[in-house]
Amino acid sequence: MIRSQIAIIFLILCQNVSALPIDWHGVLGFDTNIFDNYRRLEGNSPSASAGTDGTQETALAAGSEENGSWQSYVFRLQPNIVINDSATIKAELSSGYARGGFTGGNSAQSTGQGLGNQLYPLNFSNGSDSLIVNQLYTELYSDTATYVIGRHPQHFGLGAVVDSGEDTWDRFFYLRDGVTIKVKLGNFKIEPYWTRVGTGDSLSKGTRTKDYGISLEYDSTERDMAFGILYNKKQTTQEGSFETTVDSATTRNLGASDVKMTDLYFKKAFGDFDFAVEVPIMSGEIGNLFGANTKYKAKAIVLEANLKTSNSWSFGLKAGKVNGDDGNAGSFDAMYLNPNYQVANVLFRYNLRGISDSSQQNVYDSYINNATYAKLSAQYLTEKWKWDMAAIWAKADQTAKAGGQAAYNHTFNESFTSNFEQQSDLGFELDTGFEYRWNSEITIGGSFGYLFTGDYFSYTNTATPNEADNTYMLQLRTAITF
Repeated sequence: MIRSQIAIIFLILCQNVSALPIDWHGVLGFDTNIFDNYRRLEGNSPSASAGTDGTQETALAAGSEENGSWQSYVFRLQPNIVINDSATIKAELSSGYARGGFTGGNSAQSTGQGLGNQLYPLNFSNGSDSLIVNQLYTELYSDTATYVIGRHPQHFGLGAVVDSGEDTWDRFFYLRDGVTIKVKLGNFKIEPYWTRVGTGDSLSKGTRTKDYGISLEYDSTERDMAFGILYNKKQTTQEGSFETTVDSATTRNLGASDVKMTDLYFKKAFGDFDFAVEVPIMSGEIGNLFGANTKYKAKAIVLEANLKTSNSWSFGLKAGKVNGDDGNAGSFDAMYLNPNYQVANVLFRYNLRGISDSSQQNVYDSYINNATYAKLSAQYLTEKWKWDMAAIWAKADQTAKAGGQAAYNHTFNESFTSNFEQQSDLGFELDTGFEYRWNSEITIGGSFGYLFTGDYFSYTNTATPNEADNTYMLQLRTAITF
């Protein structure tokens, strides 16, 4: 099947190669990672409270250890075919989930790998050979607007929620599968759009998920100022394909939902100093999240500021408040930022359960949520080198209370009844990193983060909490962009 897919795409791209200019872009990057004590707890074996309701303890899968080590890759191939002055076809192809995979997995596997001692002279990787069409769309140009039709990315503001995933190591992107109309009037840009969401939904009218909205942005280089508003409405019918296990071990259909997002953005520069703020606000009904119709009201405030003091030195501040949920069934208040939007090398960046157990989603499926954070950073630049240093502090927005009250476990996405008090301290982290530009296409880099783990992660919902322990993360990487 995969060979036929590759052949079809190759023929489509190459049939008129002599007549149509094709501009090839892409990214190929490899990294190696060491995560010391990723469970963030004293001891290397599960405690008696492991698996109990409300615990923050990351379980150890059979045969796994408290230290993690893996190698992964990112691969994006992005052809750009110019049809004529009025039309362009663009696409993005990758292999595996999250635009890549892990070394030793998600690559070609021989059907004869189990033939006795063949395993000794030959090596095989687990997984299957898969080609994924992440994006495939056309841009049609007219005197009044640009029409984008197909599966395409979108970006708004700081990328706190709507992020196009254009950075080299971005593994995700915000997808629109439909039509976007881009109209530019002076410094204003207006973009109405309509898309479909959820490939598993019925094709019958009235039983699918739709997503539509409009964005209005103003950007003036003369005034060094930009601002905008994005209004988005997502509706899912009763027969939608989304499911939930928030308050039950049994998976059930989420049911009908009607959620609106209003995202506000403002940016201003004063010479070498600039700042920007983004405020995404969610409201509406999120379906049968707690077994009945549930109101959704969540928001986040994200701030970024930068000061350039010389050609080499610059300093930055990132701060934010991302709402969590209190566990009460009447409404759901937790906000989740885009997985591309990260502020630390350890905190928020990894799905810890995915390190020891691949069935618990991908290790990169992690979002900033239920947190108030602040980050101070410094950057030093030369012609070939870039050095980064940062300090990050964070605390939880919502924690469990004592006395049998409703609570929500944001790590495991489950509601529970809390009997003991939970601390709000997520920890304090020190980060550093570097990048060396070998040439205009090849970059070699590394990063290190040390987390002084907060007592939030020691919570077990019992009278004997775990003891939090510090952890660190080390990564080396190389990437080719073309």
